[in-house]
Amino acid sequence: MKTLFFPFLLFLLPIFSYANDGAFRAEGNHLIPMYETDISVKKEILTIRRINATKARIEVYYEFFNPKDARTLEVGFEAFSPYGDCDHSPTDGHHPYISQFSVNLNDLSIPYKVAIVHDSLYYRNGQYKAISLAKAKMESADNDYVDFFYVYHFRALFKHGLNIIRHAYIVDLSSSVIEKYSLNYVLTAAKRWANRQIDDFTLQIDMGEFQDVSIESTFFKTASEWKTDSTTKSLQLKAGEAHGSGMSEFFIRKGMMVFTAKNFKPRGELHIQSFNDYYYRSTETAHQPDDSYHEKFDSKKDKLPFSIERQEDILPPADELSKKILHNLPFARRGYVFKSPEIAGYYKKQPWYLPDPAYTPIPGELTKKEQDWLVKLK
Repeated sequence: MKTLFFPFLLFLLPIFSYANDGAFRAEGNHLIPMYETDISVKKEILTIRRINATKARIEVYYEFFNPKDARTLEVGFEAFSPYGDCDHSPTDGHHPYISQFSVNLNDLSIPYKVAIVHDSLYYRNGQYKAISLAKAKMESADNDYVDFFYVYHFRALFKHGLNIIRHAYIVDLSSSVIEKYSLNYVLTAAKRWANRQIDDFTLQIDMGEFQDVSIESTFFKTASEWKTDSTTKSLQLKAGEAHGSGMSEFFIRKGMMVFTAKNFKPRGELHIQSFNDYYYRSTETAHQPDDSYHEKFDSKKDKLPFSIERQEDILPPADELSKKILHNLPFARRGYVFKSPEIAGYYKKQPWYLPDPAYTPIPGELTKKEQDWLVKLK
């Protein structure tokens, strides 16, 4: 029996960018075998659905193929510790920002345990090299970063042939001074199974209505590889304009973003981000070191956000034209084609604007947050 080496340090590199300016709470991870196996991943459907402002539900459907007789395999789910401006201490021996964890194998619920471990060589000779809960809590006290992580593990009886695992949990979204929310998911762990790939892979992401979502181009090349609703507009940022190898940005009115691939060998992880006030800060102030804002929204040089997340943070108008433009923001998000040259000219310059000649503005159909904002604007 050969123990696998799990290179965790590769995934912990972003930690220093958060410090006390943000909170990395949790991320997802593909299920892994605890030792070498000839069981392969035939199919995976990964669904990430944001359920409120701070949490997302992750559901994974797997089809594994066992070419030999039925056998029991130790399977794990690795969850890195939180860091930055958040609580680092375990909750009842579990990760503090992962809840409602469940595993179902071939229509049977599977019990699991949680081990708190210090290094990648945590599983040897059928045993987990775990630290005590008391030690983990002591290490968590008054620290922005701890070097232990969590392994949710279970014993799975794989019958000969096809085996179906359904796996789900709730995760708290991360945040920082530049992000409303973010979420990471480790895709490359899939290569620890026998076929070193996912034969048939589907990723479904639903972050809610009227969201601007950015995804780093780590396992795909361009936004065109994603299937979206016809009302979703996308932009492709190249390396140098965005993080690492580039980034795809999606302005979503509604519906899921779907990525599919055959013989998928992920070369990078999934990084989902939604930035704070990126679009309605002016060109002049967007990168100032003092992080300053205008006192008023000036339509001559300021941008407006597509997302409704921080609706209340939009500044009051500087003049009458700016006020008219603000009043029409909810309708611009839905693609209204404006007759006023000034208003039309402003929104055509917004990167998220996608005209829809068929759209008829109905104030009563706006979200409550938008309606409340318009009342306040008056």
